[in-house]
Amino acid sequence: MSMERNDQSTTSSQPPGDMAGDLDVERDSDVPISTQIFWQLAYQIDSGRLLPGARLAPVRELGAALRVNPNTIRAVYRRLADAGYVTSRHGAGTHVADRPPERRGAEALAGIIAEMLRRAAQAGFTPDEVAAAAFAAATERKRPGELVHVLFAECTNADAGYDAARLNDAFPGLIEVEGTLLDDLPDRLERFHYDLVATTTFHADEAQALVHGRVPVVAMLVGPGYVELVHEIAGLKAGSRVGLVCASERGTENMAETLALSGTTGVELLTASLEADEDLALIDRTADVILLSREAIANGLADRFSRAERIRRWSYDFDPSGLELLRRAVEPIAAARRTETEAVPAGA
Repeated sequence: MSMERNDQSTTSSQPPGDMAGDLDVERDSDVPISTQIFWQLAYQIDSGRLLPGARLAPVRELGAALRVNPNTIRAVYRRLADAGYVTSRHGAGTHVADRPPERRGAEALAGIIAEMLRRAAQAGFTPDEVAAAAFAAATERKRPGELVHVLFAECTNADAGYDAARLNDAFPGLIEVEGTLLDDLPDRLERFHYDLVATTTFHADEAQALVHGRVPVVAMLVGPGYVELVHEIAGLKAGSRVGLVCASERGTENMAETLALSGTTGVELLTASLEADEDLALIDRTADVILLSREAIANGLADRFSRAERIRRWSYDFDPSGLELLRRAVEPIAAARRTETEAVPAGA
C-alpha cells in the first residue's frame, strides 16, 4: 500500500492561507494523492492564481492541513521543481518560479482538465456538458463579445494581473481586461480575440513592435508620484548606488531601462531577485536608495533591509489622463459593437 493511501481519511481539507486557495484531495479517487496535489498546484500556477514569487506553504504545514504525510508534499514540490514551476532554496522555502514553463505539456493539461471535471461534477454537471461548454467558450474567445476585450501587457505577471484588475474596476460593464507578459503578446493575439492592447508609456515602443499592427496599442500615462521617483533617482549624485529588487530578472532589467531613459547617469545599479540572498545583502550594505517592486514588498522584503528611509516603492497609479485616453479608444469600439448587435434581427 502506498504512502498516500496510508494517509487517507474521509474528509477533504484546505491548506492554510489564501495562497493555495481551495486545494484539497479526494480520498476515494484512483488518482494518487500526490498527483492530485501536483495537478492542482500546477493549475493554480498556470491560471495565475499563484503568481511568480509567491511562496508555497511549508511542507509540514501543508501536510498537516491536508492530513497528508510531509514526505508526500516534499515529493510534490520536487515534481513541481523538476517541471519548472517552482524553485526551492534551503531556509527560503519554495516559491513559484519567476517564469513558469511556457509549454507545459500533456501532464499539466491533464491536471487542468481533471480539476475542471471534478469541480463540475460537484456542481452536478456531466463530462459531456463540460466538454460542450469548453468548446463554446473557446469559440467565443476567438470572436468579439459584448464587452470590449483589452489585453494589458507588462514585464511581470504580477504587475500585468494587478493592473488588469484595476482597469476592470475603472470601467465596469464596458471592458474586459486580461493581463499578459509583453513577450507573450504575439501568442495571445494569435489565439484569442482582443480589440486593443494597453500598456504603460514605458513599454509603448516594445508593445507596438510585438503587436505589429494587428490591433491598436494604447500607451497609458502613469501618475506623478512614479515620475517623481524616477526623477529622484536621476538626480542622485554620481557614484551613488541604487538597489533594484524584483521577482524576476526581466523585472529588474525593466527598472534599469526606465531609469536609463529618464536620464540617470553616473549611478551604479545593483540588482537582486527575491531569493538572491547574497545580492540582497550587498544591496543592504552599500545602496543609497533601494527600489522594491510590488512583488518584493508583498513578499516582505522591506523588512530585510536596515535603514528603512532608503526604501522606495517601485509601483505606479494610472494618471487620470491615461485612463481618459483608454476610454476614448474603447468607446468607439463599444458603440460599433452595440450597433452591430442592434442590426441583427431578433431570433437570428
